[in-house]
Amino acid sequence: MNKNMTTVKDPELQAKVKKTTEKISENMHIIANEPSLAFYRIQEHVRKVIPLIVDRRAEVVQLQQDLQGKCYDMEYAIGAVKDIEAADESLKNVQELLKNAIFLKQQLKYVESRRPKRDTNSSVYKRLS
Repeated sequence: MNKNMTTVKDPELQAKVKKTTEKISENMHIIANEPSLAFYRIQEHVRKVIPLIVDRRAEVVQLQQDLQGKCYDMEYAIGAVKDIEAADESLKNVQELLKNAIFLKQQLKYVESRRPKRDTNSSVYKRLS
């Protein structure tokens, strides 16, 4: 019986055995190389993506700096508005003083218009000097 198994001369069976062993060998080769193929694909992906990521990072850093500057500007503007609100009382005092000054100027003009005119060339500055 042992002799029959080793000396089988069936060409169809030999072809099937050869085909099967080739498939098994091919599958073993694929399985053995699959991790390195996966790492190769990962490396390929990283090489493609890293320059884009670096560019995006630089863009984000620039946007962050711009945003920080705009935040400082807004804080400065808010402070200025609060200072204007705090100056409300002073501005009301200035307004009242301006009203008084205008009223006094009108009174002076009225008084001067009622006085008899002495010299048309004389001015207030000439009289004081």
